[in-house]
Amino acid sequence: MSTASTVSPSDPSHSTLDPDWPPAPPPKGRAARILQYLIEKRIDTLYFVLRAVKPILGLPKGGPVFVTRFKDVQEVLQRPEIFGVMYAPMIDKSVGKFMLAHDASVYNQRDKGLMRSLIQQSDLPAIRTSVARIADRCIDDGTRPDGTLEVVSQLSRRAPILLTGEYFGFPGPDLESMFRWSRATQYDMFHNQNMSGKVHDDNLKAGREMRAYLSDELLPQRRAELAQDPSLDDVVSRLLKLELPESVGFGEEQILPNIMGLLVGGVETTSQAVVQILDQLFRRPKALEGARRAARHDDDRRVFRYCWEALRFNPINPFVMRQCNQDYLVAAGTFRNKKIRQGRVVLVGTRSAMKDGRELPRPHTFSVDRPDYHYMHLGYGSHRCLGDQVSKVQVPQIVKTLLLKENLRRAPGAAGRIDYGDGPFPERFTVTFDR
Repeated sequence: MSTASTVSPSDPSHSTLDPDWPPAPPPKGRAARILQYLIEKRIDTLYFVLRAVKPILGLPKGGPVFVTRFKDVQEVLQRPEIFGVMYAPMIDKSVGKFMLAHDASVYNQRDKGLMRSLIQQSDLPAIRTSVARIADRCIDDGTRPDGTLEVVSQLSRRAPILLTGEYFGFPGPDLESMFRWSRATQYDMFHNQNMSGKVHDDNLKAGREMRAYLSDELLPQRRAELAQDPSLDDVVSRLLKLELPESVGFGEEQILPNIMGLLVGGVETTSQAVVQILDQLFRRPKALEGARRAARHDDDRRVFRYCWEALRFNPINPFVMRQCNQDYLVAAGTFRNKKIRQGRVVLVGTRSAMKDGRELPRPHTFSVDRPDYHYMHLGYGSHRCLGDQVSKVQVPQIVKTLLLKENLRRAPGAAGRIDYGDGPFPERFTVTFDR
């Protein structure tokens, strides 16, 4: 799934491991606190007002610029050379030079092309079968005798980690390490707006541990296995079997960050999507019944549409963050046009775009007949998720496996509401069904 930046709980600590961090101080003052409250608690109201009154709003004193309408969000995300990502300080020092942090560079063009060639559409039927089997096992193992299941720990995080081992070929030393590495890297790289030193240090530690595991254990072992059996076939094995000329520049130093990226981008986003889809379906009994009916009829395309539409009402990202690299006029030729100055941070409202009635008919109505291009769950433009096709199979299949359970419903009380703990990800969400 697509990753993006959100406002996280305040933490004034500073990194003890990286003297060059943080790259910039977090915003302070009353205005910043109000903005954080609106983003965390009233984001859809804020976006509704901005789309109608000031679709492209630059906050005073060099504050961030909001971009809220569908066409303007598309325009900004289609120009990575002008509106660049800001992830490098968190990514490079953890996993190394990785494509997500380097727009308009060889790392993005070369590495993304190579990795996309290894994650093939022809794999999708087998991936669906694997996810169904993994999800069934997770539910069977994690469901209590009374029919309750804590979704996050037992299913929505566990299933994608198990798929990371089985399909991508990165099993990790143990599940606990994979849970910790996934959360620590994703948190700092894409959600640590308050510059928490502890969050950053956890990311750096996870990167060191992953690199050591891959260099000292997994890759030597996999190379030895491939020498004995060249037919081994997972994404890591495919990567190691590549024979590229030196002039391509894709050596051992680039193999490691691209393997680590398979974990970084694929677990927390999947887990959050599964939980928030279920929550939105439970809020809409008719949609829930329609999704159940599609699941019972094995209509995977229909299940996908129910999932993607449910997620539109609470996407994993309120916006994606970009930095303007040169002065640029957004929405030129319209009355809402605005010049964004070099150096400004831009909050590109993908969540807002998916509720823009100028593009989406009846945006506040649940409809499973919308075209795929109305959804930005997997990113847009050059930052379309590397594993987009896998996500479009994995997320609905995990949800489908639960929908097939008899009388699936929220657990009563607080357990049946999403608990985000003290961070940006769902940490607990309990459902129940008749066994």
